[in-house]
Amino acid sequence: MNATRRLIVVIGVVVVAAVGFVIAKATEDSSRPTVAESLSAPAPAPAGGATGARGTGTVPARRAAPAIPRIVVRGLEPVGGVKQLVFRKGDTIRFAVVSDQPEEIHLHGYDVAEDVAPGREVTFAVPAEIEGIFEVELEHAGVQIASVAVEP
Repeated sequence: MNATRRLIVVIGVVVVAAVGFVIAKATEDSSRPTVAESLSAPAPAPAGGATGARGTGTVPARRAAPAIPRIVVRGLEPVGGVKQLVFRKGDTIRFAVVSDQPEEIHLHGYDVAEDVAPGREVTFAVPAEIEGIFEVELEHAGVQIASVAVEP
């Protein structure tokens, strides 16, 4: 085999190897999930073989507890103005009030009232059973501090 033939064979082997590498790389990339697929894919099962719902091998995502709206009252006025709170019927109406003065906090329509002491916080947790818009008021001062909307 002369040098020219050897060179042609080497070039042919290199070309075949390069084509094989490119095809293998393309196949490997197509089997990888895209960023969007990765973000929406279920989490893998934790080490130790624990499984979640129905033995799927994945652990169900835990939903973070929603933040409870907090209304701060200074000088018998709501800081930042009257808060607009929206809930769905069947959920729980949850909010907290902290005040620098003693007062009775009243959720109208549900006729629920709680006393708040200066510097203390009171939390409301009421089943949202009545649809409508309801006022949350500093009862003795007659000042509205929030509006609670319960939607269907």
